[in-house]
Amino acid sequence: MTASEMRKLLAAILIKKGMYAVEAETVAQRMIDADIMGRREFGCLSVVESVKSIDLGDIDPRALSMKKSETPATAWIDANEGMGHVAASKGTTEAIEKAKAVGIGAVVISNSQNLGSPLVYARLVAQAGMIGCCLTSPPSSPEIEAELEEQTFFGRQPAAFAVPAHEATIGYEFSFGVDRPLRHQIPAELSASLGLLQCLLTSGLTGAKTPPEKTRGPLNERFEHFIIAIAPAAFAGPEKLAKTVESLVKHVDSQENSPAYRAAITESPFAPDESTLQQIHELAQKLKVSGN
Repeated sequence: MTASEMRKLLAAILIKKGMYAVEAETVAQRMIDADIMGRREFGCLSVVESVKSIDLGDIDPRALSMKKSETPATAWIDANEGMGHVAASKGTTEAIEKAKAVGIGAVVISNSQNLGSPLVYARLVAQAGMIGCCLTSPPSSPEIEAELEEQTFFGRQPAAFAVPAHEATIGYEFSFGVDRPLRHQIPAELSASLGLLQCLLTSGLTGAKTPPEKTRGPLNERFEHFIIAIAPAAFAGPEKLAKTVESLVKHVDSQENSPAYRAAITESPFAPDESTLQQIHELAQKLKVSGN
């Protein structure tokens, strides 16, 4: 199945569950993007969990993301309990446009649901020729936090950054502690320092609860996100950035056994496995939809 065919099928499933067509297509594309960047946990198969969350009332399929405030370099978006993919996509576009205008664009998103992989949004910024970073502040998961509460002071807090590299992008996605099969984990003890900064940029700037305060579980609490785009044209220029990236990539590639080499995430062809295709087709049949 091609990416285009999958996008149509995923969108049809989400439209059947009440989403507007444009928003459904956006979510479908972000799921495909996650698969392309090797983040299959947030890829196409995650539509199954999204449908369950809509059925349970945890996601408002017809929510509209609205700006709460704005300056030339910043924006605050209220996701209105909608799918995080939609609000984060809107926020990423806002950050890129603001960075084009004034050099840096920063957007915070509140009252959101899960955005999937933060690497996806950092990659969108990198595709615009900029340095991109995306942070997300998820609610605590009782099953996971019970094992990590003594290690992670401010929760898991996934984050990612990406930069343009020739005609592709390269990025890193990470979180505190060992909770999901990410390629890079920040030592849990650093969550008391770096985690504090991330809390300030997500929960602090939106006035929302911090991860330790979100005690009702992921289905009953909301997510906050922070997205920033930095335009090299406002500084030393894209050519200088490209030269630096090339030098750093060569250094990382020369050390195949290093943590930096193993953690680096680059784009790969879209190729869902048979199990993923089967589960998505079963869901589509259950909902009586097709991607045609």
